[in-house]
Amino acid sequence: MTSPSPPPDLVPAVVAVVTDEAGRVCLVRDTKRDKWTLPMGRVEPGESVKDAVRREVREEAGLVVAPDVELTGVYTDPATQVFDTPDGRKQFLAYAFRCEWVDGDPEPDGDETTAVEFFVPGEYPSDFHPSDDWVAHALHGDGVEVT
Repeated sequence: MTSPSPPPDLVPAVVAVVTDEAGRVCLVRDTKRDKWTLPMGRVEPGESVKDAVRREVREEAGLVVAPDVELTGVYTDPATQVFDTPDGRKQFLAYAFRCEWVDGDPEPDGDETTAVEFFVPGEYPSDFHPSDDWVAHALHGDGVEVT
């Protein structure tokens, strides 16, 4: 009989839905996954989720967002949030925020991201991850979605 695998480590993370003046959504080309994603990353020890989302957008996309980011979703469902990583199995506790771009030029960092582009909502690249459901809720949903 095989023993059950240990539960994944829980990792707090942030996801940013940043739009431009035309209402297009910012995506970055992630080097680890080789996919288009929303700007995202882990919350660092001693950092608030609001500070983390602003930092991740700046690091990955070169954009400064307004301080008043708005929480639109909290995503933990193991069916979509558990991943095998080089550091073992992780379950991400992802806080999604709607953010307003106020300064900076779209520019990848060259390390975590290789491209930054804005896309019309719903017209994302075929390899967009995680899901346009999170974007749709951030742009048009009512209240905070929790899974």
